[in-house]
Amino acid sequence: MKDIYTWQRLTGDNKVSNSPCLIATVIVKPHDNKKAKAVLYDGESSSDPQIIEIKTANGESKSINFNPALQTIRGLFVDFVLDADEILVHYACLEE
Repeated sequence: MKDIYTWQRLTGDNKVSNSPCLIATVIVKPHDNKKAKAVLYDGESSSDPQIIEIKTANGESKSINFNPALQTIRGLFVDFVLDADEILVHYACLEE
């Protein structure tokens, strides 16, 4: 079976998908020794329904693995709320 999942590296607020998707993993990397916070939304912007808020400890990356994968209905938008350098999202689009 072909692997349908892909990684996307974000360095700022960004729409990851404008169609339903499955989220397998999210990794938030903070800037220097700061705490970071990111919010994922089910849709194309931060005005859509919030899925999850991810916070890190001082200077430590936070990884969340969803098993089974977390399914969105309308897409996926990632909002860099506080001091994140980058966010990695492992996901699969359900519609092309």
